[in-house]
Amino acid sequence: MSAAGTLNQALTRRRSNPLPAILIVLGLIVTAVFTVIAFLEAGRSEPVVILARDVPFGQQIQAEDLTVVLLPRHRPVQLAGISSPASVIGQFAARNLAANDLLQPSMVMEQPPTQPVYPNGEALTPGMVPVPFSTETIGPLTHRDRVNIGFNDPNGSPDVCDRARSAVEDRAPTLQPPASPLPPRPYACRLFSGARVLYVDHEAQVAYLEMTPYQSHVIWALQAAGLPLWGERYSSDSPVLPALDRLDIGQITATELTTPVRLTANDE
Repeated sequence: MSAAGTLNQALTRRRSNPLPAILIVLGLIVTAVFTVIAFLEAGRSEPVVILARDVPFGQQIQAEDLTVVLLPRHRPVQLAGISSPASVIGQFAARNLAANDLLQPSMVMEQPPTQPVYPNGEALTPGMVPVPFSTETIGPLTHRDRVNIGFNDPNGSPDVCDRARSAVEDRAPTLQPPASPLPPRPYACRLFSGARVLYVDHEAQVAYLEMTPYQSHVIWALQAAGLPLWGERYSSDSPVLPALDRLDIGQITATELTTPVRLTANDE
């Protein structure tokens, strides 16, 4: 092979193809452009509505209940929210709404609830009636509790409680009339158990209890008779206690007095 041919081959091998380098440069440029665009998009935000204060279930939403914050435009769908306060002002809370909640369409409704709603968001069950009841004999109470209702009969009249229950259960009264002309003993009677707490007014020391119309009528009748009423805080998942359960000091037994409470499956 001649020297001229060898030189030509060497020069030919040194001539590199510029296309790969051009493609790499273009790729870097495109990547840089998309990075800048993504950065700019990530920095863009839009207004969303959040709660400025608590709004109980059923309460109409006012302008003062809302505020607007800016969130990134690209965010999880769970944080989509509502962008315009005007679209929800005048609607009603579909559940208890808390301050700083991100307002979602499912959290509001166009029409108010059909049943009365208390400030804590609890609604009265159709067909039931609310009865105000003093919490002085109960102590701390929340709307998640239940209440047992009872009364005291200072005169010890058995027909007020014992005979009424005996007639219902078709049995003889628990307290038989004494053979001697002794005055009857005063007693306490648990009227019924498990009344639902709708709302507690702590300042007034009054709880609004949900009762049937007949139960409500009995409460008013006992108050009209001047019999002192009392209540017991009771768990919502505890068993229902016997109605018209009468007890005077002469019926107390040490065995039952010291028997531990039987836990339910939910308590264990």
